[in-house]
Amino acid sequence: MRKNELTNSAVDNNADVNNTATPTLTDEQKQSIVTAMKIAYYKDFYRRGIITADQLEQLLAMQPSAPTSQKDNAA
Repeated sequence: MRKNELTNSAVDNNADVNNTATPTLTDEQKQSIVTAMKIAYYKDFYRRGIITADQLEQLLAMQPSAPTSQKDNAA
């Protein structure tokens, strides 16, 4: 019986945690995250010598442009 009591209390504690609201992202926010990750990969490839500076510039130019406020923060 003791084992069941512990198991039931653990389930009850987890139920409280799972009831919290999860944040949702808009499609624009998701796309911004994907773009930022791509840019980070490209820069890492350049740092490691896998791509040239010209290739890095081409890859960065292919990315969708970010809103003005995001560009200011990135610089």
